[in-house]
Amino acid sequence: MNNFELVTKELLDLIPKEQLNSVLGQPDCDIEPYFLGFIDTYKALSTLIPTHFTVIDLGCGFNPQCFFFKDHLKYIAVDSYPDIKRFMTDNCTFYDMDISDFIKKHISEFNLDETFAIMNYVPLWGKNTHNELTRKHFKNLYIYYPHETHIKINRR
Repeated sequence: MNNFELVTKELLDLIPKEQLNSVLGQPDCDIEPYFLGFIDTYKALSTLIPTHFTVIDLGCGFNPQCFFFKDHLKYIAVDSYPDIKRFMTDNCTFYDMDISDFIKKHISEFNLDETFAIMNYVPLWGKNTHNELTRKHFKNLYIYYPHETHIKINRR
């Protein structure tokens, strides 16, 4: 088994079966037990971010990665993808809104010295003001955007 498969198995073992069936069983779900998202990065971050921190996941998608942060103080999941069931832990709060709007409206609610923001594989569509706002407001953050030139280079 490669590392991604090991991390996927670990995450599947953390998710209650009823949540797994409910989320994966909905129409148009683009994740499955073999691909829960880009979760290997979240696993690594969960071991590096202190557990007394609040973690804010900007662009959480279906949110299975929240289970890697179940022992952290709070896990804030933000996404504007409408009308889907998401994975949730006891420490998770979901904000159904655009990333930029979340930052503008809610940034003052957090102790930014003990908050870590994650923006992993968030699509680069629209004006992309969320990237600027995230970098401006969060001093503890991880941002990864795959770039189309990376894809073109690797296809040669």
